Amino acid sequence: MSEFVADRPVEDLFDIVDAAARLIGGPVVVEDVDFRVLAYSTVAGQPNDEARRSAILNRRTPDRWLKWMEEAGICHRLQHDDRLVRLDAPWASSRTSRYIQPVRADGQVVGYLWFMGDGTELAPDFERTAHDFAEVLAPELSRRCRALDELPGGRLLRRFLGGNLTAAQLADALEVDGDDVDAVVLVFGADGQPAGPAAVRVLSRYTRTKRHTWLAGEVGPRTYLLHVAPELSEATVDQLVCETAADVERAMWSPIRTAAGSAGHGLASALRSRDEADLTLRVLEAGDRRAGCFSALRHEILVHEVVRFLRARPALTHGLLDALITHDRLHGTDYRRTLHVYLDCFGDVRRAAEALHIHANSLRYRLKRLADLASLDFADPDARLAVQLVLAATGST
Repeated sequence: MSEFVADRPVEDLFDIVDAAARLIGGPVVVEDVDFRVLAYSTVAGQPNDEARRSAILNRRTPDRWLKWMEEAGICHRLQHDDRLVRLDAPWASSRTSRYIQPVRADGQVVGYLWFMGDGTELAPDFERTAHDFAEVLAPELSRRCRALDELPGGRLLRRFLGGNLTAAQLADALEVDGDDVDAVVLVFGADGQPAGPAAVRVLSRYTRTKRHTWLAGEVGPRTYLLHVAPELSEATVDQLVCETAADVERAMWSPIRTAAGSAGHGLASALRSRDEADLTLRVLEAGDRRAGCFSALRHEILVHEVVRFLRARPALTHGLLDALITHDRLHGTDYRRTLHVYLDCFGDVRRAAEALHIHANSLRYRLKRLADLASLDFADPDARLAVQLVLAATGST
């Protein structure tokens, strides 16, 4: 492969792609990590079909192919395997063979190479040539990825959320009245991991089609989106969460968690919205939900953060229910669960007894006994709240 790129600038992708097409005996397309066409071969006499023509005309792999590749597990394979993949789409002509080779730099996919044949054998060492070609193009495609990742808006957002740019300075940069706009921040994560540069690129494309002001970028390990508009309602934020979550998931082929803070008036309110978005994402990561807004989850978020605090400081909960727990373990009683159900029923003996499938008088006896064991005063509201928090922190059900 090196012989046909010697003394040739890598940026001249079309010439290199033509050289590769002649070498392997079939047409070649180079795409970036988002399946956008960067260059394609034009060697006379080589095969062509509707899918290739559509990709070239629309500058992107057709949605039909992308959907099939995702459903067939090919997109996942491309992210985790360097080997050439043959694509046998169910609707494709049996006379045409199509292959895709991931291009990787520093362990990250930065683009793709597409090869096509017309039923005749490609070059004998085709697979090795495809891999070599990917290595040649990797630095250039990596450079283009970094250029996309480091959008000016991303740098502004990182400085603002990082405390290195005031709301007034950001308002000047965005040419908006920082005191007369609404702002909201969304955060994206992939099962506890950063969503990464790919999410930034998807969000940047999404915002180009929208009105008003948007910034997308990475701050530390997380990906954020700032939206600034004259007015933002809860319904607008809900819709924004749904749309961006779907776009990012579709582009990354992996589950994404999307959390939004509440919309506030004034650009400075974005800092509070960012904190709220982070807290919301933490609650989503603790469960099985993929999207949520702070305004809808604020009670759950409050309890989650208090419980998290208590679990990090066991000295605060140690000893409060130890006698009860020990009695359950030694005597086979169920006082801990009884206490949990009783408090969940707001002290309603009849409802709690029904939930426990026992008689109300039996429950009253249990409550008296466990109150004596744990030195609990059910008439004390502070004691009731403290016990509920300890039960939540210790995972009682």
